[in-house]
Amino acid sequence: MHREPTRKGDLVTLTDGTLTEADARAMFERMRWPNGPVCTFNDCGGSEIYRLVVAGKTLKSGRVVGPRELFKCKACRRQFSVTKGTAFEDSKIPLRTWLTVMYRMCSSKKSVSARQIEREFGLSHRAAWFMCHRIRWMMTDKNPDRLFGTVEADETYVGGKHRGPQRKATTESRRLAYHSKTPVFGMVERDGDVRAMVMPKVSQKNVEHTIWNNVDRANTQLMTDEHPVYFHMAKMLPHGVIRHESEYVRGEVHTNTIESFWAILKRGLVGTYHHVDAGYLNMYVNEYEFRHNSRKVSDRERFLKLASQASDGRLMWYVKPEPDEEPS
Repeated sequence: MHREPTRKGDLVTLTDGTLTEADARAMFERMRWPNGPVCTFNDCGGSEIYRLVVAGKTLKSGRVVGPRELFKCKACRRQFSVTKGTAFEDSKIPLRTWLTVMYRMCSSKKSVSARQIEREFGLSHRAAWFMCHRIRWMMTDKNPDRLFGTVEADETYVGGKHRGPQRKATTESRRLAYHSKTPVFGMVERDGDVRAMVMPKVSQKNVEHTIWNNVDRANTQLMTDEHPVYFHMAKMLPHGVIRHESEYVRGEVHTNTIESFWAILKRGLVGTYHHVDAGYLNMYVNEYEFRHNSRKVSDRERFLKLASQASDGRLMWYVKPEPDEEPS
């Protein structure tokens, strides 16, 4: 006999049809302003706010806009909504859809594709794709702390196999793969956070500059493999090297932590998205970095953390950087 589970997850509450647009706005208002609404305009910030109710209407395009609640600041006399200054501002997609997709991207270890969002919510592919990128922009850590303690650094290459004749010498195959794949460099603090980014070229200059700006050099011990770009790291900070040609672990010296992060990243890119343009890869890396850095909290807490970052600005349109341009 089939029995309904007695314990339901947070996603069920969001998607069982009971979350109305008014409920979604009230929910986001509580998350954004726990102590009550404040003026969202930078030159004001007043706390004396009163509410206005705007009646619904039907636009010339046929789209129906339901009744909604606005806020008005007593100090500057300007009106604003709960989504003003957030990633959801001026979006025609209902806020309840935004919140549900945000929860899906927070709770799915290997994320969810724009095609899946398109099918589930009846959006156009362009809208679903840009919606996911706005959420990835929210996930980006704008002010990351420096890593310290035992830090592992490693590089990986993302992309498909080189197309063409398969019977090539090993050195030739490696050369073709090197030019057809996109390099990604990462550092991880053991039992802590990870920093990963697309790197135009894995060179000694780029690697040393990245490590220099992302670790606390006075309190860090670096672990890497035998790649030549790390040869001069011992001049900067204590440096342990694991030589993968003969060993993978030597006491505390290994890079297994960062390599496990690469495994999840690549499985997600291949299994969920199948193909990612190199110009947008950094956004996807940021998404996996966010989930890894919040892995010790529940899905609900991770969702609340993401919602708290919705006011960090919004992505108007993402322009792919030039091939020789440093990723932001």
